[in-house]
Amino acid sequence: MKSAATKSFGAILVDARESKGLSLGDAAKLLGVPKTSLWRWENNETKVDAQRLVDIAAAYGLSISAIFEGKILKAPTQTDFDRLGDVVEHIELIIQGLSVRPNPKALRTAVVEVLRLETTRVLETPGSTFDPSRYDAMVSSMLGQTS
Repeated sequence: MKSAATKSFGAILVDARESKGLSLGDAAKLLGVPKTSLWRWENNETKVDAQRLVDIAAAYGLSISAIFEGKILKAPTQTDFDRLGDVVEHIELIIQGLSVRPNPKALRTAVVEVLRLETTRVLETPGSTFDPSRYDAMVSSMLGQTS
């Protein structure tokens, strides 16, 4: 695999698009450009102007510097933040039913583990809904309460 220093700008754009899970056509629609224009940028046939680069970075959830540096990391989406909120809210409801508030480290561990497990389950099972309640027994155990 080429390093960012040896990758072409077009290859970095491909990596950015693919990190978002977008096809060429889907990305073109998202950006409001013809598919051929996006293909030309990704294949270094034409240059990307500054405003379009801002649009690409925003659409792919990346910073412009990440694109230039080839550091294509998937940024959390609003769905990710909403799911985290759902997990925290659900675990807080469990805590309200406990006689003693759990220590912060146990709470952190429970939130992280439920989010990790449930996100993995949803991604691996198309069509399933995000439901942190399926881990109630595990959370209760982690928080020091047996069910």
